[in-house]
Amino acid sequence: MCGICGIYNFGTLAPAAEAALARAMSAMRHRGPDDNGSYLDGELGLGNCRLSIIDLPGGHQPISNEDETLWITFNGEIYNYRELRPELESRGHRFRTSTDTEVILQLYEEHGVSCLDRLRGMFAFALWDRRQRRLLLTRDRLGVKPLFYRLEGGRLIFASELRALRELTEQPLEIDSQAVYDFFCFRYVPAPHTFFRGVQKLLPGHFLVAGAKGARTEVYWDLPAEEDSGQSVEDIASETVERLRESVRLRLIADVPLGVFLSGGMDSSAVVALMAELGARPLRTFTVGFEESGYSELPFARRIAERYSTEHQEIVVGPRDLSEDLPRLVALRDEPVAEPTDVALYRLARLASGSVKVVLAGEGGDELFAGYPKYVADRFAGLVSAVPEKVTRALARRLPYRLRRAKLALQALSIRDEPERFAAWFASFSGEDRASLLAPEFLAQVDLAHPARTFSSYLEKARDRSPLKRMLYADLKIWLPDNLLLRGDHMTMAASIEERLPFLDHKLVEFAARIPTPMLTRGLQTKSLLRRALRRYLPEEALGRRKVGFTVPVGEWFRKPLKSLVMDLLLSPEARGRGYFNSASVEQIVREHLDGIQDRQKQLWALMNFELWCRQLARS
Repeated sequence: MCGICGIYNFGTLAPAAEAALARAMSAMRHRGPDDNGSYLDGELGLGNCRLSIIDLPGGHQPISNEDETLWITFNGEIYNYRELRPELESRGHRFRTSTDTEVILQLYEEHGVSCLDRLRGMFAFALWDRRQRRLLLTRDRLGVKPLFYRLEGGRLIFASELRALRELTEQPLEIDSQAVYDFFCFRYVPAPHTFFRGVQKLLPGHFLVAGAKGARTEVYWDLPAEEDSGQSVEDIASETVERLRESVRLRLIADVPLGVFLSGGMDSSAVVALMAELGARPLRTFTVGFEESGYSELPFARRIAERYSTEHQEIVVGPRDLSEDLPRLVALRDEPVAEPTDVALYRLARLASGSVKVVLAGEGGDELFAGYPKYVADRFAGLVSAVPEKVTRALARRLPYRLRRAKLALQALSIRDEPERFAAWFASFSGEDRASLLAPEFLAQVDLAHPARTFSSYLEKARDRSPLKRMLYADLKIWLPDNLLLRGDHMTMAASIEERLPFLDHKLVEFAARIPTPMLTRGLQTKSLLRRALRRYLPEEALGRRKVGFTVPVGEWFRKPLKSLVMDLLLSPEARGRGYFNSASVEQIVREHLDGIQDRQKQLWALMNFELWCRQLARS
């Protein structure tokens, strides 16, 4: 696991600046504290900060092939590299290291860009072909590893993190107003955009090729559309376990200690169970919780840890941790922190880093096997639409805070337009809220329909699938990579450890995409098929309880211990003068939450993080 960066002056042919590469590597040193290196070839420069996981002494990067005509800087893990290596050796290739990185080079030498079809893992890398003077950038199929880039005329710069990319640019970065507007809908900025105009995320399952004729991007992978109707529920459940077991087995490959992030929920508990079955020892588990019992899953995680005799560690996170960590995490991400869970995950990663360098986690199970309540609730959109919209909206506003799940569902279901409704499920601010929150002068600069159109583009690609499969497709393309996976990468790498996600092996993802829609949920039960598949591994308590989700009690903290932080950030003259917001609307949001009139924690979180980010930009 590493941080990568680079410069390619394909248009100007000016020498790549070694000093800029050094600054970029320094900015993301936490991603690779074990080693660093650079390679310069005229107009091309590559940089790498290495967290050593495989072949600890021999994996220095950037690395070349035998005759030094190919060079690569690589971030991630290729889990099938041991299977690929003998095939390449039989074709005459000779290896100088035991790394997975060198396998990519030799595979590219054999197959060119189509080598990507053979790779099984999580990755972002830049591969320089000296003979053709061509640079290939690519990102794994699901977007587990991030890659940011910018084209500046005839110049391409890229990095694993925004803060590193900012060290490479020769032009001042400007805030993208549309991205700001989208953030206050999604809580994050959907790819390919970022908060900075002209800075993009390479889309998952895509590659970019740059050379003398310019730069172009292409897709190399997408989810299959067809469903497999030829197997019984029991057969598919059995195959689900077999494929997940294989994925877990592959992710145990390492020359360093491993552990698991254990929430006590179904997905992470399944990973622990399968690791135990595969003989992983010692089996170390790490759990984060809170003093507020309604939010903490510590008791459930303990029971799984006891069942599988793990070496279990816990950490309790409180409001003081949030106030201490948040400014640093905003600086590390170089953008507002999308979720309060980022802070808890960062603390958990720091705990784990004391004894392991690799952790497995259960991320992705909900998006594969329909685990969110919205996947069931959206079935009732047709029934709700039979009621006048003003009636459902009024009812949603009047529901008390204790019924917040029903309140949010009714608000979303009352939206008739499918893309708008999909966008609303995770929105921090509704369309009405954004209209009153944001200043008219700012709204005049942006496309108000852009958030819904973002969903619409993916729904259109999945138009021949069932409504549930369309939702899953959109979430795998937007919500998962741009929020959850970016969070996981940034928070674990901030603690200098690697996170591996068995549910997101692309072969398992392709299999899950073919599961018939009726098998995924049953009645009001989410994850019906996965629950059936895991019956022999997990107790009924873990399989039957309602999804809690990884939530942090910031709503309570904002009313009490963090009240002054909320007010200092949002009601300060500095915040009022930015020109983005109607001050009266911000004051109303603050007052309604602090007085217990409405639950405004999502809105407060977004506003506070945006203000922190603006302050840090002003200082940089």
